[in-house]
Amino acid sequence: MIKIFSTIDDLKKALASAKIQKDIDSVLKLDLPFYDYGGKISVLFFPIYAEEGKCIIVISKKNIFVHISIAFNNYEKRYREVLKKSYGETTTITFLILKNVLKNYSEQFQKIRDRMNELDVRPILDEIEESGRALRRLTDKMESLVELIIILKQREIRQFNVSLVAFDYEILATEARYWLERCRSHIYRIASLRTKSEMQSNRELNDTMHRLTVIITFLTIVSIVVSVPGTIGAIFGIPALSEAYFQNYVGILVIILISVTFISILLGFLYWNSLNLKKR
Repeated sequence: MIKIFSTIDDLKKALASAKIQKDIDSVLKLDLPFYDYGGKISVLFFPIYAEEGKCIIVISKKNIFVHISIAFNNYEKRYREVLKKSYGETTTITFLILKNVLKNYSEQFQKIRDRMNELDVRPILDEIEESGRALRRLTDKMESLVELIIILKQREIRQFNVSLVAFDYEILATEARYWLERCRSHIYRIASLRTKSEMQSNRELNDTMHRLTVIITFLTIVSIVVSVPGTIGAIFGIPALSEAYFQNYVGILVIILISVTFISILLGFLYWNSLNLKKR
């Protein structure tokens, strides 16, 4: 008989009532799909991306105890003939949970991929690293799920008869390997996004250095231009200095200082044009 529970506490109470001793709390701490076949009692655990994030199945000789937040849609009608056969219930419920867990993982992959598409347009390093960590965790779960699907097929486990759902199980195994390859291929895409983010950072740094160069150039030109009138004021502001050395050369001194000022402005203008500010 299949018994589905909405909470872990209800599942624990049911197991206690059936005198089934299993350390459920230790199983729930796992981060990867887990399977334990002990002959009379089998335990399957799947971490999923849902509100509670846990899916666990305990199979005994008489009952199947299930805790999952994903609903099954009219499986009794589709698998009516399978359910009537020996171990048909355990095979059906295990297969359906494997199928729903794979669907849950593939939907999570689609979310991560959509986020990566956004980062491809506007790469942000912190968010790229976050997506990379999420993708690696999902890839680990997907690898464990594929491994579990292979184990259930290859081992002769009495409680799970693959031959009852042979065709559907082959499709499930193929689909699981497909999604695993998709996850692995996108891990390399994370490296590409990191490179793109670094290139963008370098461009922003170059733009900042360019702006600083412009500011320093402008201030240098201004300081040179301002220093010339300051020099004139310093010379003629000190009577003893101007009368002693420049009294007979005032006109020449003024011409020289004006020429130096003009040359400074001209050289500054030419250098300013060489920066190609309009192109920037």
